[in-house]
Amino acid sequence: MRDQDEEYPKHQPTRGEQSHHDPFEIQDEGELEDRPRRGPAHQREAATIPQLPRGHARKALIIGVILGVLVSLQGLILTLANADLYRKAAGYVLGNMPVNLAGALVGILFLGLGISLLIYLFGGMLIGRVSVHRRWAFIGGFVGAVISSIIGALLKQIPSYPNAGNTGFSGGALGLGGGLVALLSSTILLGVLAGLVCLFGAWLVTRRHPYYVGYSG
Repeated sequence: MRDQDEEYPKHQPTRGEQSHHDPFEIQDEGELEDRPRRGPAHQREAATIPQLPRGHARKALIIGVILGVLVSLQGLILTLANADLYRKAAGYVLGNMPVNLAGALVGILFLGLGISLLIYLFGGMLIGRVSVHRRWAFIGGFVGAVISSIIGALLKQIPSYPNAGNTGFSGGALGLGGGLVALLSSTILLGVLAGLVCLFGAWLVTRRHPYYVGYSG
């Protein structure tokens, strides 16, 4: 016969005690699985990569074409403004040209190069603002240099153009081939230079942009 202590508890739980739940009580595994899981109280949302503007590639190419036209225009203005010097230089062989005339032509060459670099620099900054992606700034500068080289080569084919004597497309098929090779080589060289200048300009305006802060692109 069991003892009364084992059959009946000494103290019957009241209604309040029955509804009381011990937070430290070990619960069954099934009961834990049924309870909804909650995330951390201070969980932060996952960081997202900022999106590029819509049509950024098209905008970069359009700006690149405009840069090429501007560079060609400033070269045309410098050539026409110094037409007398170019006409005088056309009457001399390169080795017999007076020093002062050769120095003046070299000065015009570097002046045009400096203006062109400034155009590409500001063009790269503009591409950086509207396109953000720096790679397209390089492409835009390269396209601009190709456009300016083609326009410059076409202008030199005009007989009345002051700098028309420096075409390089004379002498039959051999001269035409040599002129094309020289034009292609100079175009690639100028394209890389213009692309790097535009890339630098784009970097100046995007170095703190959210697309590049913490991300690579």
